[in-house]
Amino acid sequence: MISLLSFPRSENPTLDIRSICHRLQKALTANDRGSAIAETAVAMPIILLVMTGIFSFSVALHQKLALAEAVSAGGRVLAVERGDTDPCQKATDAIYAAAPTLSRSNMTISYVLNGVAIGSGVTSCPNTPNMVATGSAQITATYPVSVSIYGKSFGNLSLQTQLSEAIQ
Repeated sequence: MISLLSFPRSENPTLDIRSICHRLQKALTANDRGSAIAETAVAMPIILLVMTGIFSFSVALHQKLALAEAVSAGGRVLAVERGDTDPCQKATDAIYAAAPTLSRSNMTISYVLNGVAIGSGVTSCPNTPNMVATGSAQITATYPVSVSIYGKSFGNLSLQTQLSEAIQ
């Protein structure tokens, strides 16, 4: 009977597997110095591009939400201002007050009172006979926005929000 210890080292199968594993481990871990910097240099521009796109899109989304909230506030004011001399002006003032981050000069507001269009871009409707109880008031607001990433513009977009309220 021959024991494994009596074989020369190269003929011992257990020692050969250990030697192969040791050499393989040494080969895989020997030349990885500086690889983290190279991987970061490749991945960082892509990550920054994606993050900048997310930030640009979130600005446009914020403007859309601000416009919707402002039109909602204006609609509530318009619904209860039936006896006022200029309900559209009060609603327009409420819209501007509810959206301080949006430029007033870029915002276009239009009103439809009881099925009659007051006009586009108007902020006033003095002594209108269309503000009758149980009628409807509709406000439409548009706001331009431009989404760009690193100077590359993806076009000018127009955000629009519309709201209908029952006149009280």
